[in-house]
Amino acid sequence: MQSAPLVDTRVKELQGVTPETLDERVLKSTEPLVLRGFGSEWPIVKAGKEGPDAAIAYLQTVWNGRPVTTCRGAPDTKGRIYYDSHMTGFNFEATNGDFAAFMQEILDESGADDPRALYMPSTDVFSWFPRFADEQPAGLDHLRPIKLLWAGNRTRIAAHYDFPDNIACSVVGRRRFTLFPPDQVSNLYPGPMEFAPGGQEISMVDLHQPDFEAFPKFKDALAHAQVAELEPGDALFLPGMWWHHVDGLDALNVLYTHWWRSSPGFMGRPTNALLLGILSLRGLSYEQRQAWRALFDHFVFNPDPDDIKNIPEEVQGMLKMPMDELSARKLRAELLNRLKI
Repeated sequence: MQSAPLVDTRVKELQGVTPETLDERVLKSTEPLVLRGFGSEWPIVKAGKEGPDAAIAYLQTVWNGRPVTTCRGAPDTKGRIYYDSHMTGFNFEATNGDFAAFMQEILDESGADDPRALYMPSTDVFSWFPRFADEQPAGLDHLRPIKLLWAGNRTRIAAHYDFPDNIACSVVGRRRFTLFPPDQVSNLYPGPMEFAPGGQEISMVDLHQPDFEAFPKFKDALAHAQVAELEPGDALFLPGMWWHHVDGLDALNVLYTHWWRSSPGFMGRPTNALLLGILSLRGLSYEQRQAWRALFDHFVFNPDPDDIKNIPEEVQGMLKMPMDELSARKLRAELLNRLKI
């Protein structure tokens, strides 16, 4: 049984947006948007509405037979994909196995009073379900998104963020997303950065049973949260860096996501800069950190084109905006050279 949401504010909804009519009002939005009925004509959505057996039968027709990664948690996890009690491991076992057999496990658990947590994490459709993307076109191919399938029963994924933008389509079953703006990071109590259940650091707060004594600032996060409940065929546009907790609300849930970045890939991963900052800056004195904050504001977070107009263009180098690919490659090479020291 899934608990009632703690959040009253609903994500803004758009009606009538389809893969054929998807446009900049969605793709350039800085706020999350629910797209009602976005994929309602897709074969997987139609099969899912006939029942779990039909949905699984369809998925088996597009699966290429390669083993998939699957996760299994004991009934006492109550579907929560999380750490173990010591936070030195996880509360589930991950294995590689047969997709059809795993789907049958989900069906077998569907009538249990206290089911195990069963979950297939991000699985690339081109590598495991090669026909799926062609039969479920989302109108995003010009953005070259990474297309992933996620499946499971009534699991709940702790709040986390992803760098890319995302259109997440609930294709089988219902999903609830609880969303937090990026500036709520301190109120969400992120856990260890070295390892996490899905590879990305997660909030340590149990959204279903928040411990406000241990995590008092989480009340402030809830005040800024939004909730989106997706029916089969609905989609959620999720801007990059928004934190999202995800609940599967039915005995079988399948999610189809599309990740893309709006900046050129040659600019690198921002996470790398964060890790280098932790290594190089976090341990400095308060005064030194404030000095470096001023430099970061000037050169990174609030650059003003007028500040470099007196530097001849041919020697602006890495300061030129936007940075070109050649300058990016030179800077990456310089960084790699310095990191050898």
